[in-house]
Amino acid sequence: MKNQQEITSIVVLAYNGLEEVTRPCIESILKNTLRGSYELVLVDNASSDGTAAYFEALRAQYDHVTLCLNQQNKGYAGGNNDGMRLAKGAYIVLLNNDTLVPPGWLDRLLGLLKSNENVGLVGPVTNSAGNEQRIEIPGLNESNFEQRIAPYLERQHGQWFTTERLGFYCVAMKRTVMEGVGFLDERFGLGMFEDDDYCIRVRNAGYALAVIEDCFVYHKGSVSFGKLSVDSYRELFEKNRSLFTRLHGTQWSFSDIALGYWEKFNADLSSYRHSVDEANINPAIERVLVRWENFHHLLVQVHRAELAGLSGTGAKESPTIKRAKWKIRWHHFRRNVMRGTWSERRKYVAHIARRLKHRLLPGSAPGGLHPEVQALVSAVPAPAVEMNVVIFPATVDYSYMTQRPQQLANAFADAGYFVIYGTLNHVSDKVDVAQQVRPNLWLVNERYFSHLVHVVHADKAIYYCMWPNNAKHLDYLPYSSLLYDYMDELSLLDLPPDELQRDHQYMLEKADLVTVSADRLMEKLPQSVLPKALLINNAVSREFIKAVEDYEGVADELAPFDGRPVLGYYGAIAEWLDFDLIERLATDLPDAIVVLVGPVSGAVSKRISNITKTHMNVLLLPPRRQLELVPLLKRFDVCMIPFVKNPVTDAVSPVKLFEYFSAGKPVVTTELAECVKYPPIRIGKSPDAFIDEVKRILAAPHNVPNEMLKSVALHNTWRHRVTQIVGVCKAHK
Repeated sequence: MKNQQEITSIVVLAYNGLEEVTRPCIESILKNTLRGSYELVLVDNASSDGTAAYFEALRAQYDHVTLCLNQQNKGYAGGNNDGMRLAKGAYIVLLNNDTLVPPGWLDRLLGLLKSNENVGLVGPVTNSAGNEQRIEIPGLNESNFEQRIAPYLERQHGQWFTTERLGFYCVAMKRTVMEGVGFLDERFGLGMFEDDDYCIRVRNAGYALAVIEDCFVYHKGSVSFGKLSVDSYRELFEKNRSLFTRLHGTQWSFSDIALGYWEKFNADLSSYRHSVDEANINPAIERVLVRWENFHHLLVQVHRAELAGLSGTGAKESPTIKRAKWKIRWHHFRRNVMRGTWSERRKYVAHIARRLKHRLLPGSAPGGLHPEVQALVSAVPAPAVEMNVVIFPATVDYSYMTQRPQQLANAFADAGYFVIYGTLNHVSDKVDVAQQVRPNLWLVNERYFSHLVHVVHADKAIYYCMWPNNAKHLDYLPYSSLLYDYMDELSLLDLPPDELQRDHQYMLEKADLVTVSADRLMEKLPQSVLPKALLINNAVSREFIKAVEDYEGVADELAPFDGRPVLGYYGAIAEWLDFDLIERLATDLPDAIVVLVGPVSGAVSKRISNITKTHMNVLLLPPRRQLELVPLLKRFDVCMIPFVKNPVTDAVSPVKLFEYFSAGKPVVTTELAECVKYPPIRIGKSPDAFIDEVKRILAAPHNVPNEMLKSVALHNTWRHRVTQIVGVCKAHK
């Protein structure tokens, strides 16, 4: 058996049902789970049908079986907690005894936990569950499910989605999550709601919950609860629902589950809608899409009605209602302002102005200010009123993969500006109102942007729009100068194309200065905009350069490959990577390790998974914060930018290019317009040429840092870029 820290502990709790469910469940685990990769922790809750004797026989037969034989029924939470206390593995799976598992289930279930540190709990899809984990496969039953489900799992390879609740018929977690969050709450007695309670606790600890679309577990469904009388079941349900409400201050409802389904379907429909041209859309799907938003509104009203009918709950406003409010507001904004006629737009803006005036007038709340205004004024320090301010609206979460928006914000802060960086808490930020992240730089939850007029003087403020849809703030934000950053091909932004193009043209006309990241993008500007356009290529931070200079050591992940050449790439792993070239590198250079670091786009997850399985010398590492990349970069022998060449990539100024330069490492890239501008770089105009360049570098007797490359980095810092921007702004004034 593996070291205990590498195994998984599978906890199976039983209470009667030996022949009906427990024995088939255990046999499926033993048959379809790789021996040596797990321990089996069996807990019996005082069964009366011979379950304990069966478990003891298993322990005598298998050395990886651990037992807990309770003298009384301790309920679902109590029994599973006993198993979790005995578990020794790095990962823990709670598996109901009324389930059956197919071959390969455990590896699929754990894959995401091992590759994504932000995920705390994962569950599979199934044939029987009370939420969006349930799927319907025609003709599937417990005798044929392995064969029936296999084609679906193959088509869904690598797919997963986040959710707000998981069914605990099968759930996997890291040991560190269990140690941080604790055990199941035994106050829920025999069962019900302890799984919802645990999901909320895990989410409150900062973890996401995920459903693995290519992992299936057959669930016979509620065998124990099915034996309760209707009255007993209802009494237990209402008792535990009341406990759930008291613990979390929010009401559990069936319509909440329906809205969970809607959000899952909405994500999949959006993915479909963006993957096809409008002319080629499936007519049946189109009939769904044109009714989809109204269906959501109906579900929200059903949800409100259900909560209104639950008297004496003492619950605060439902998170579903809060999310729905913002979805509805966005729907109305898009319908009236972005797509509406001039008359509809004027009426909508007047309506919003009346609401804001009512909310912001002194005396509308205790203390003379609306509570949200008071919260913002209290959170953002007084210097914002006196200093020159730069406001960045929400684009990329500040704490997620440092890119151009965060770099510009940091550089303005270092230059002495008071910087407000908006966030929507999309991925990794967790900002209630405002939060300081470095000197002069504050993150502000974008819902408070309408109140910035209370903390910022307009004559001292620059509004720096990074994406076209940031135009929505122009009517109420305080600013004296408007900057617009044209940083990527518009097709890279996940926004409706017609709205995107319209907002882009509007921002080009409205802006006092247009900063452009690449020559190819500059060529696309209208002649009328060129006099106020400034080329601002991407760059590298002084902080990163210093970290590279100071770091001594070896990245832990790459230590096992000492003596072997490392070909490295970090950044988004998406459609613009040349995966054929990566496979050629792995094949033609079998002694080298090809290291890819970054988040994997869903569109290419299957391709990258196949590559890592086929080529043992391709190593995929999860995304890192910017400075955490330094140990990896220092170990790279060759830094790569293996992009396919097309109009999109030809207009990209890779941030990583200047970071590679800062380490003095040899860089090999495909023939991209923004890379060929720098003579020290190695250009591979074809796959063969790219591989030849890599081989020439590896054949050199000794690779020492290239001082010319380091010099290029030192002359292309974000501080230099901000100095350019500020100089042009002052000249225009």
